[in-house]
Amino acid sequence: MMNETQENVMEKAGMARFLLSRPVDCAGSSSDSCTLPRTKIVIVGSGPVGVAVAVGLLFKRLAAELILMDENPEMARAEAEDIAAAAVFLGSPKIRASTDYSEARDATLCVIAAGRQQRDEADAEAVLQQNALLLKELVPSLTKYAPNSVLLVVSEPVDVLSHLAMKLSGFPSQRVLGLGTLLDNCRLQHELAKELGVNQAAVHSMVIAESGPTSVPIWSAASVMGMKLKDIDKDIGDPEGFAAALHAKVVNCNRELIRRKGQHCWAAALCTCEIIDAIVRNTCACLTVSTFVKGCRHGLEKDVFASLPCVLGRGGVLAYMRHLYTPEEQELTSRSCRRIYEAQKSVLGRLEE
Repeated sequence: MMNETQENVMEKAGMARFLLSRPVDCAGSSSDSCTLPRTKIVIVGSGPVGVAVAVGLLFKRLAAELILMDENPEMARAEAEDIAAAAVFLGSPKIRASTDYSEARDATLCVIAAGRQQRDEADAEAVLQQNALLLKELVPSLTKYAPNSVLLVVSEPVDVLSHLAMKLSGFPSQRVLGLGTLLDNCRLQHELAKELGVNQAAVHSMVIAESGPTSVPIWSAASVMGMKLKDIDKDIGDPEGFAAALHAKVVNCNRELIRRKGQHCWAAALCTCEIIDAIVRNTCACLTVSTFVKGCRHGLEKDVFASLPCVLGRGGVLAYMRHLYTPEEQELTSRSCRRIYEAQKSVLGRLEE
């Protein structure tokens, strides 16, 4: 017979198995070590987002060596020199620019932030095709020299390009991920906190599936200091309610920022740095990032890259969190994933032509 302590251990193990779904090819990943290794990070794309990511990483002291790469070598060198001049205040990391992919050798993590930003829905197809061609060129060259790195995609549209990066790299799925809906979720938390008059840290929300217009806010899980908003307002997810208006603000935020200042970078970069922090420091933080989802394991029709709450550590995505969605949330998620799947299929088809 088991004693009470053994029964408690078994209960906890069962709960963990229910909550966490391991990626299919994640057997080799480990989150046991908590020591911070000497970290080399490569950022491909020295535009506003790439540079903002670089600055964020240095302020968090996550990189001992940082390499900026760009198709415009002069810009990459100028940005690296500008940052490196004050490296003494950032732990004196090595900072340099390069156009030689062999410089990525032994990188811990490679961030792909190259390409155009999407201005609106009318611009979506052109941006997708242009950025896909860019990844087709750079991913094989990058991963040739950094075969054990984690690939983090920030370029838009992030879900489709993360899938493409996995295909082009040949990496196991847990070592390729995208910024996903982490940015959407932070923006929703921000809007909810403003609406309710509380600190943003008190608000817990979750946005999943595609980053952008078909993202799915999980209102059944939204809470303030542990109190579920559904318990206060059972119609919170209603299309005519205030919450839907907040989600619309989130969806349109990138477009508004581009209209007003020509680009968006800071929130996306800081979210990217949080993901990198979880991977480099091996914290097992749970963040909504774009990951490879096997449809048969999550009630979806197709295998897609989509955002789910994921446990992140040194191997990349260590597990996904299971969640009990309402029928409406499940339907919206399936619809969003069907859209991603069609875009994935279209991109792969065109690149093979």
